[in-house]
Amino acid sequence: MKRRKLIFGLILVAAVIAWYAFRPERLFVNAKVNESLPTTPAMSNMDTVLATGNFHDVAHKGVGTATIHQLADGKRVLRFTNFETSNGPDVHVYLGVATDASDSDTVKKAGFVELGSLKGNIGDQNYELPADLDLGKYHSVTIWCQRFGVNFATAPLSSGNQGTGAAQVLASGNFHSVAHNGSGVATIYQLADGKRVLRFTNFETSNGPDVHVYLGAASDASDSDTVKKAGFVELGSLKGNIGDQNYELPADLDLSKYHSVTIWCQRFGVNFATAPLSSAQPMAAMQN
Repeated sequence: MKRRKLIFGLILVAAVIAWYAFRPERLFVNAKVNESLPTTPAMSNMDTVLATGNFHDVAHKGVGTATIHQLADGKRVLRFTNFETSNGPDVHVYLGVATDASDSDTVKKAGFVELGSLKGNIGDQNYELPADLDLGKYHSVTIWCQRFGVNFATAPLSSGNQGTGAAQVLASGNFHSVAHNGSGVATIYQLADGKRVLRFTNFETSNGPDVHVYLGAASDASDSDTVKKAGFVELGSLKGNIGDQNYELPADLDLSKYHSVTIWCQRFGVNFATAPLSSAQPMAAMQN
């Protein structure tokens, strides 16, 4: 009887240790957050994008956008939008030296700085960066499980000012597929000289005949009819189906009327892909 109790006790202890290590209930319970971008009293929502990139899967699913903002008061914030990954035990956020990482060893060998525990595996969230952090040394964001030394997901970062100069973000959103594959980020910047530019980063869609870029009045579009019925303005022919690219907006364009970006095949009247835009500022500030 004593031996059975001892064995039972050992099994119980082992089960508790295994539960603590693996936390299996987190596979079924999501931690959701929904933080807004921090603002300053004097200049609400005025910020500069320093770098941005999209998450991709590594050991687990990873989607969404990582963006480093510099606020009007000089503080720098890493922000996740439309973010989702797997839940897990002891998960942290790293800024990595590597330009990208498709495994765990790359993160450890290249080096990193930790920004804190992951606030939630789903949802928008912010991480303030140390004032003395040299961002020139870091080129990616990794979701890292410290318990097991595993890279859940990584977002390679591209300079937010590349090809745009010092820029203020007016609106941004992620492309999703409609009739064809669509991925990447669409961001509307206002430059220091007042010009406004629509920029695609980490962009990819299918190639096709007579493909154009539209700003759409609809807040989103998962078909072609929505784009046509809601209305749109054309910004020009698509420069390429893969890669970063810019489209200057007309000076008299009222951006408050447009809420999405669509890749449109004029030859066949088909919506290839659409990015719903979320405003980074009040609509009144978006009007030129």
